[in-house]
Amino acid sequence: MNVRVYRSFDDIPRELRPRLCYPAQSNFLLSLDWFSLLFETSLRATLAPRIYVAHETTGEPLGALFCGADAASGSRRLTSMTNFYTLEYSSSVVRPDAALSPIGEILRHIAVERPRWHSIRLHLMREDAPETRHATEQLERAGYGVRPFFQYENWYTAARGMTFRDYFEARPSQVRNTITRKQKKLEQTTRVEIRIVRSESPELERVLRDWIRIYESSWKRPEPFPEFIPALVATCARLGILRLGVLYVDDVPSAGQLWITAGSKTIIYKLAYDEQYRDRGVGSILSKEMFRVAIDEDKVHEIDYGVGSESYKSDWMSDVRRLVGLEAHNRWTLPGLAALGLDALQRAARRIRASSPTDRG
Repeated sequence: MNVRVYRSFDDIPRELRPRLCYPAQSNFLLSLDWFSLLFETSLRATLAPRIYVAHETTGEPLGALFCGADAASGSRRLTSMTNFYTLEYSSSVVRPDAALSPIGEILRHIAVERPRWHSIRLHLMREDAPETRHATEQLERAGYGVRPFFQYENWYTAARGMTFRDYFEARPSQVRNTITRKQKKLEQTTRVEIRIVRSESPELERVLRDWIRIYESSWKRPEPFPEFIPALVATCARLGILRLGVLYVDDVPSAGQLWITAGSKTIIYKLAYDEQYRDRGVGSILSKEMFRVAIDEDKVHEIDYGVGSESYKSDWMSDVRRLVGLEAHNRWTLPGLAALGLDALQRAARRIRASSPTDRG
């Protein structure tokens, strides 16, 4: 196996690009489409791309790992191409029939690059995934001290072979009764309409504009990169994996949700509702319809509620997994060794603070 590195998205060979894009990459969040979008809209100022592609000795590509060098300093720090818009991270796999993801082999190559990286930091990897274990093992063998650290919970539910009726009846009775009561009342007193846009269409521009209006009227903080969501919606619409839903009350956009349905999985990516409709259950009513579409029409096998431990997610989901980061420092460079020493001191200080008796004055 050999590994080639590209320092620009434009440098990726034309013949390789389709194999790294959706639908060849069934996981949209590990595709070239996703990483190029993320970089162009929110990472260009902070990361210099390092895109590693593993090949067999025959030249057949096996997979890719999208990383970036810290563009703000010469400290030789490499990080995953991730930020707060990211929900999961691993390598893209060109050969799904391969025994293992190529992430370990790629990291082994990265670990011995010259000049050496002082630190490597990977975010949002599934704790129980073989790829995460393999990545840790390869970095340790190459002389790095590796520390896994918890980042987020990821709530999800298996939906294969399920009907929406089955799914909804399995929700807590308080949730079902509250949604049913509020929906009945809302429909009796107002005109309610739900629009869901799936692909490029004349309706997309209006629904996206209404979705942004809802978001700006919600409790959510303003987007730090305003170009990201419109670009994501446009990309998903082009690929036919968009599920952009808006609920209207008397023609006023009141709740909006952005889901991504790629392959056999749907992701609840972003949701919001107008604060003035908070007590009318518009968010939950829209959720109910979005779940129905995902289960009965798209027939997905899994519904993923993204990252975070918000209590309401357990009302809608049945399982949870942990997402971790890997912090790796190079024992063979002075900055890496210093970072390892500092990390050890900080962990020792935290243990001492945790074990100290409370000062009662």
